[in-house]
Amino acid sequence: MLHHVFCGRRVAISLLVLTGATMLMAPSSVAFAGGLADKLVGTWRLVRFADTDPSGKVTYPFGEKPRGYIVYDPTGHLTVQIMRIPAQPTFAAGDDDKGTDAEVRAAYDGFVAYFGTYRVDEANSVVTHVVEGSLKPSYTGSEQPRPFKLDGDVLIIKVRDQDGSSGIRELHRVK
Repeated sequence: MLHHVFCGRRVAISLLVLTGATMLMAPSSVAFAGGLADKLVGTWRLVRFADTDPSGKVTYPFGEKPRGYIVYDPTGHLTVQIMRIPAQPTFAAGDDDKGTDAEVRAAYDGFVAYFGTYRVDEANSVVTHVVEGSLKPSYTGSEQPRPFKLDGDVLIIKVRDQDGSSGIRELHRVK
């Protein structure tokens, strides 16, 4: 009888420990169990950032060889950093805190940075960036749905604006 009580307690304690461990896991790690979301996790280096206006004209807002990364971590967090190449020259004053209005504006326009969380709609191949903070104030608190396609270590993110313009962001997995 004592053996059955002891074994029963051991099973009960094991179940409590397993239940507690499951409750401590980040919800996103449970949601990402297998599938497209898992394949998205990693660090991605930007190789192309092209926009097309409604008339079909293609532009490269960060130059034809931009630099940057998007990082999707396994806990459901992301960070995005993109900069124009060639980069903004150093400020004429030689001090980052003493740039002219034009120099500061050019630096601001040549860089995108935001962070937050993300979720993946696997059925529609859409990753939604839930922006917690951004260099551009209008992005903070917004949700940015991005249709995407994964082909091995190549990630293509598509952007479509309400004005009919669109964009392609091509990224390669960092190994």
